Amino acid sequence: MRGSLLRRPGFRWLWLGQTLLFGGVQFWFVAVTWLMLQRTGSGTSLALVLMAAALPRGLLLLLGGVLSDRHPPRTMAVRAGWILAVATGVLTLLASRDALDLGPVLVQAAVFGAAEACLYPAALALLPRLLEDRHLGRAHAWLQGSEQISNVAGPALAGLSLAVAGATAALALDTVLLLLAVGCFVQVRPSLAAAATAPTGGLGQGLREGIAFAWGHGAIRTGLTLIAMINLAVLGPVVIGVVELVTQRFGGDAASYGWLQAAYGVGALVGVWWAGRFGALAHPGGALGWLSAGLGAGLLGLAVAGQWWTAAALLAAMGIGGGLVGVLATAWLQRETPAPLQGRVMALAMLAGVAFDPLSQALSGVLIDISLPGLFLAAGGSLLLTVPFALRSARG
Repeated sequence: MRGSLLRRPGFRWLWLGQTLLFGGVQFWFVAVTWLMLQRTGSGTSLALVLMAAALPRGLLLLLGGVLSDRHPPRTMAVRAGWILAVATGVLTLLASRDALDLGPVLVQAAVFGAAEACLYPAALALLPRLLEDRHLGRAHAWLQGSEQISNVAGPALAGLSLAVAGATAALALDTVLLLLAVGCFVQVRPSLAAAATAPTGGLGQGLREGIAFAWGHGAIRTGLTLIAMINLAVLGPVVIGVVELVTQRFGGDAASYGWLQAAYGVGALVGVWWAGRFGALAHPGGALGWLSAGLGAGLLGLAVAGQWWTAAALLAAMGIGGGLVGVLATAWLQRETPAPLQGRVMALAMLAGVAFDPLSQALSGVLIDISLPGLFLAAGGSLLLTVPFALRSARG
């Protein structure tokens, strides 16, 4: 039974395509980061390239959701995947001519980020067209599990390729991975019809309709708000705070930092695997409330952690909670959303998960300069304050 979803051709091709896609995207970011830093020696230039990819991805995510509802999501996924592959192919050509200069790379990074903004909502909108509602929880466990694995395998493959074969061969390999992902998306054949017709009117009207639906649905509104609050409180402390934690308490050892980040990733993978054994959520508020409580307690624990293995255990537990609730909440959201609105609502959920990344990192940087324990205490305390709100919403 556990493997039955992969025996369904539509889902099998979607799962394989997303696995290759996630691996290819992680490969791209590692390769471009390394190559630009080596070529320019400038952290500012590297930051500009990463921002060139991140800004279109964030700004166009909702537009990508509208387009995924207006056009067949399979078609959107294929077209966006092609653009990712072509942009990476252009970088391969530039690398072969030793022409990876800042200007051309900025342009390709912007194209890459814009294509991602269209592809992710489309791929998620495909899922309810392939599987019945009762299978969505296990399907998301499969998809998010492969994402966690790709987050490890993609960077490892990029580093190995760069070290062994050089920039041109590495980028060519990434282009092949992305083309293989496109080939998998081409093979996806939706077996379930959409419940209603595609939206009419302009893109602005379609965007307003999606926002109005999410805001008018009390449980979805609560869920998206909690996701944004959790992201704001957790991302900066886990990414920036843990680096400082290693520096101040664990001897500044890069291996210790790697182990701590791996602990969170392994925990998330366990949580995703565990989520496939749970039933459907009746309301996301309760699950998100308990997640806030667990993450808050974990952050408070990091404030006093004196050994790296203690910090690793706390981060692993936090990862388990995040992976578990992420799968269950996403499956619930898709069950609650009508087919014509899937792309827009899933885009809103993804935006809630990343919108406060810069603010979270900026606040963490400021608080670290004041007090590292203070950063963890402030973040953990703020999450604990959201717990009554979340649990009350679930009862209401």
